[in-house]
Amino acid sequence: MNGSRRHRPSPEAARAGTAPPAASAATPPTSRRVYLVLCAVLIAVAGVLVGRYFAASPAPPAPASALGAIPAAGTGPSAPAGAPAAALPEPSAGVKAAAGNTPATGYAPAAPLHATPMTSSVPVSVRAASAGVDSSLLQVALNKDGTIEVPHSYSEAAWYRLGPTPGELGPAVLIGHVDSYQGPGVFFKIGAMRPGQIIDVTRADRSVAHFRVDAINSYPKDKFPTQTVYGPIDYAGLRLITCGGAFNSSTRSYESNTVVFASLQS
Repeated sequence: MNGSRRHRPSPEAARAGTAPPAASAATPPTSRRVYLVLCAVLIAVAGVLVGRYFAASPAPPAPASALGAIPAAGTGPSAPAGAPAAALPEPSAGVKAAAGNTPATGYAPAAPLHATPMTSSVPVSVRAASAGVDSSLLQVALNKDGTIEVPHSYSEAAWYRLGPTPGELGPAVLIGHVDSYQGPGVFFKIGAMRPGQIIDVTRADRSVAHFRVDAINSYPKDKFPTQTVYGPIDYAGLRLITCGGAFNSSTRSYESNTVVFASLQS
């Protein structure tokens, strides 16, 4: 007979060659569900904590604002060569200074006991024991917009390097922050200084310029006496400048500036 016989596999072969039926989507095991729930809870808690941290943390200081202009060279008998006619910004600040750090108003620089000016030498550190100042000195110049650079460190003062060096003829200028949102700055206590106290500036040539405080004043920013602070003088002077007065929480800046006037002693 020419007909073929259909081969029927044995039950064992059928079972071995047949793919198992597709499994239906199973729900995750209980342990996996618990793990996922815990992860979600932890993420939510972390988000709440981070949000509370940033809500409670004080904002960083506002940008510095102008506090007077440095007179142009040649406006007086001893204007330092190359002195720029540029705005000088206040150091930034973020929290209110101590109540005892506000100087009396109405001072005018006392007539200094003139000492022979020193030759030029870059200042490297400043020390005023009565105000707790003991700092190395950074250097600042001018920004592109003509304002003076602000020290990048709250714990170090800076010398305005386009003016006289401390000890030279003219008003040498040192700038420092009064504080930040993190705490007191290098010039936090200079408003509490008094006439007759000493400021020592060590210079690169290893000499030390000794200055006696003549006056301390606090000036409203809108009445800053540019000529008195930065103008040419006929002796070797020093100015320590920082923020002062009341703290304005809206602008996040102080409303006044504290200036310490000092003169070189022999």
